[in-house]
Amino acid sequence: MAGRLLQLLALWTIVVGVVQCCPELCSCQDKFAHQFADCAYKDLLVVPLGLPSNVTTVSLSANKIKILKSKSFINITQVTSLWLAHNEIVTIETDTLAALVQLRNLDISYNKIVNFPWQDLLNLTALQLLKMNNNEMLNLPKDAFSTLKDLRSLRINNNKFTTIVQGTFNALTSMSHLQIFNNPFTCSCSLEWLRDWILTTKISVPEPNVVSCEAPEHLKGTMVTLIPKLDCKAPTVKISYEPNMENTELYEGSMVILNCEALGSPTPQVSWEVTAGNQNNLFPLPSSGEANDVPINDKTTNNRFLIFRNGSLIIPRMSKKEDGNYSCSAVNDLGKAESGVKLAMTGTPKSAAIQRWTRSVHL
Repeated sequence: MAGRLLQLLALWTIVVGVVQCCPELCSCQDKFAHQFADCAYKDLLVVPLGLPSNVTTVSLSANKIKILKSKSFINITQVTSLWLAHNEIVTIETDTLAALVQLRNLDISYNKIVNFPWQDLLNLTALQLLKMNNNEMLNLPKDAFSTLKDLRSLRINNNKFTTIVQGTFNALTSMSHLQIFNNPFTCSCSLEWLRDWILTTKISVPEPNVVSCEAPEHLKGTMVTLIPKLDCKAPTVKISYEPNMENTELYEGSMVILNCEALGSPTPQVSWEVTAGNQNNLFPLPSSGEANDVPINDKTTNNRFLIFRNGSLIIPRMSKKEDGNYSCSAVNDLGKAESGVKLAMTGTPKSAAIQRWTRSVHL
C-alpha cells in the first residue's frame, strides 16, 4: 500500500512539473489570477518550447524571432494575451494563430511582416486589441476582420497599404479606435469612400494629417479627407466588327476586323483574350505610348491575327484555325467589363457565324 502511494505521489509530482514547467530563459508566475510567461528581452531566435499549457499571457517582445511556425503555440491554447512586438518577424505560417481562440490581445507590431495569414484571424473572434502597425504589409483583404465583432482597437498604421477596400471595417461594431496613418495610399476612385467615412464615423481615427496620399503625383501629401471629388465611372466595353457579319456572308480567306472601344474613369486597363486553335492567349494593351501601326503581339500569333494599341484586332485570312472566342476586357478601380464574339466557320460555301456576349462586374 505504501509503495502504491509513493507511485501516485511520484506521478503527481511529474504532472505538476509538466503543468508548471517554464523555458529556461523565461520567467513564469501567477499574476492577478493569470498565468504569466515573461520571455521578453532574451535574444530568443525562436518561440521557446515548454511554455506552461495553462499560460494565459505570453510576452515574447524585443527578441530576435524571424519566423512563427504553424505549431509554435499549439500547446498553449488558453492564451488571452500574446505580445510579439519588436522582433524581426518576416513570416507567420498559416494556422500559427488559428488555434488561439481565446486570444483578446495580439501585438505583432514593429516587425518585418509582408504576408500575414489573414485567414487565421477568422478564428480569433474574442480579439479586442490588434496591433499590426510598423510592418511591411502590402495587401489587406476585404474580409480580414469580418468575424471580429468585439475588436475595440485596430492599429495598421505604418505599413505599405496603398488602398483599403470599401466595407473592410463594416463588421467591427465594437471598434472605437483605428490607426491607419503613414500608409502610402493611392488616392483614386477606389479610396473616395474612405474620405467620406473618416469624416462621418464615430470611431477615433488619429493623426488625420498623415492619413495622406502617396499617389498620384498631383495629390501627393494631400490628406485623404481633403481628396477632391473625382470623376469616377465604371468601365464599359463595346466590340464592333468589319464587315458587318450580321448582314454579310463571310467566306474563308476573308479579312475580319474587330474593334474594341473601352471607356471609364480612371482610364481602364484593356486586354484582348483569344481562345482559338486549342490555344489561349492574353494580350494586355499598353496603357501608355502613342497608337501606331505596329502590332503588339509577336510572331508566334501575328501570322493569324494582329492586335494594335488602339484596341483593333485583325484576322487577315479567316479559316477554321481562327474558330474561337475573341473577348475584350476593361478594368479600373470601379469594376470590370467584358465583351466578346465567337467566330466559327460553317456550311458550304464556307462562311462564318458570329455570336456576341457581354458582362460587367462593379466593385
